[in-house]
Amino acid sequence: MPAAQFETTTGESFPQRGMIRQEIEQELEQLRTQDADPRSTFPDRWLNDRGLLLDDGTFEVAKAAHLAFFTKGNNYPTVVKFERDLIQMALSLFHAGKDATGAVTSGGSESLFLATAAALTYAKERRPHIATPEIIIPQTGYPTFEKYERYFGYSIRRVPVDANFRANVSAMSEAVSENTVMMLASLPSWSHGVCDPVRELAEIARKHGIWLHVDACVGGFLAPFVRELGRDVPDFDFRIPGVSSISADFHKYGYSGKGVSGIFYRNKMARHQPFIFDTWAAGLYRSPVLIGTRNGGAIASAWAVMRYLGRDGYLSRAAQILKLRDAILVLVERCPGLKIVGGAELNVVGIGSDYSDIYSIASKLTDYGWKINLLKEPEAIQLVLGPLRDEYISLLVNDLEKAVESVRREGFIVPSPAVVYSDEYVD
Repeated sequence: MPAAQFETTTGESFPQRGMIRQEIEQELEQLRTQDADPRSTFPDRWLNDRGLLLDDGTFEVAKAAHLAFFTKGNNYPTVVKFERDLIQMALSLFHAGKDATGAVTSGGSESLFLATAAALTYAKERRPHIATPEIIIPQTGYPTFEKYERYFGYSIRRVPVDANFRANVSAMSEAVSENTVMMLASLPSWSHGVCDPVRELAEIARKHGIWLHVDACVGGFLAPFVRELGRDVPDFDFRIPGVSSISADFHKYGYSGKGVSGIFYRNKMARHQPFIFDTWAAGLYRSPVLIGTRNGGAIASAWAVMRYLGRDGYLSRAAQILKLRDAILVLVERCPGLKIVGGAELNVVGIGSDYSDIYSIASKLTDYGWKINLLKEPEAIQLVLGPLRDEYISLLVNDLEKAVESVRREGFIVPSPAVVYSDEYVD
């Protein structure tokens, strides 16, 4: 809901006098009750205190750790330890070698920025004659690369995907030119939940001396545990020769508080990533990532949650996500007209329809209280899954079936909605 729709006691101008603590707390609680129905908090699918997710204590652990260090920055000695521990835990999960390295970032966009910067620097050292480096991305790749194009001065070639929305290996190979310095694979893609064929793309990357980045921001901290549960998950990590870097978000399926991701490298190819400067009055300035001060509380939250859950806890949450995914797939299979869009291979499920207006079905789900995403190519409902409690798994599936039947029975049609992924306020 847009912020303008909330009624608050603050005006547009800077307040002359402060409010008492109780008034602030009351106002915050009033705003917070906008999402009192757990179904409306479905986007909080990783960390949620409204009863939607498994009650395994993760929220309280994450919150306590965040509050304990919320005034600290990333240069605080204990936070430095947290960051180093997080990097090592992730590298071990991704089967990295002894020369591997990494850094904790503020989010997936920064992780992708740093991977791109590393790839461009690496290419400049080896092929300095390239005037305009080129990055090849499947059509389903994250749009951050267009965001950063203006800063780096590279060109982007988006390559059509196959009929299942997976990166087309032959098309990606044919797109390689003498200026290509980087390729992208997603695990999974945000829109369709499809895992790109990392192993095949890595072979192309090795053949041409190209940097291959695996964007596992969505699935990186889920896929290893899904595989351990016996499900089929394609290879994607440093066990594959040719994978240069991997990004994964701690604040998604690492279940930490917001503001923590990670960028991880096979070896020291990213040695130029840290920024170091000492010719100014305040002395040495050293920063390992793009931004300066990072949220020490968020980093502490990620560290605490990983240690709290451990492998068993992550397996338990992965099993619950698979239970939800399987329940949705069973419903789609038995519901005439519904179909899965993409692969629903891990945690992202796209649902389309050949016979009913899927946006009308989505509108009904919204009326029932669910806050969900839409896709426009093709028209579909998109569900990014979390470890919902059993009763909410049943409720989501039942509500979806009820919505389908209601649209079929009533012939209910809604005007085509604006399909929006991110619409932050800009002036």
